[in-house]
Amino acid sequence: MEKGGVRMEEERRRYRRIPTMSVVKEALIRSQDLKLNREIPAILFNLSAGGLALITFLSIPRDILIHLNFDVDGLKLKDVEGKVVRVEGKKKTYLVVVAFTKIRDEVRNRINMMADAFDLCETRISMGEENVCSPECHYYQLCTKPVKAPPGGFKN
Repeated sequence: MEKGGVRMEEERRRYRRIPTMSVVKEALIRSQDLKLNREIPAILFNLSAGGLALITFLSIPRDILIHLNFDVDGLKLKDVEGKVVRVEGKKKTYLVVVAFTKIRDEVRNRINMMADAFDLCETRISMGEENVCSPECHYYQLCTKPVKAPPGGFKN
C-alpha cells in the first residue's frame, strides 16, 4: 500500500502484542495429542488477544493443540485453548508461541484494554510527559517499565 508516494508496510498481526516478562509459578498445560497434563513453571514473555509466548523448560511440538490454565499478576487464563505455532530452544529452555483457538470474550477484551493502556503509556512517554503511570492502568500489574508508579501512585 502506498501513501503519499511512500510504501507503507501492512501490519500482519490482528492483535497488538504487549511485553510481560512475568513469572508463572504453575501453568497447567494439557494436550490429548501428547497425553500431557502437568503444571510447569514458565515466564509469560508476551501476550496479545490472539496468543502468547511462554519461556519454559518443556519442549512442545509445533502444530499441537494445548489447553492452558494459569493466573499471572491478576490475569486469569482459564480453559484457554491454543495451537503451538512456533518453538525455539536453546540449552533446555524453550520459547513456545501459542495462537489462541478458544478464549473467553471477556479475557480477550481485557487483554485488548491492556494493549490500549500500554500503547497510550508509550505515546505519553515519547511526548515527554512526566508521571504517566497510574495504579488504575489496565497494564499496571504486568508493567515492568522504569516509569511505573508505586502502588500508592505518585506524590505531588
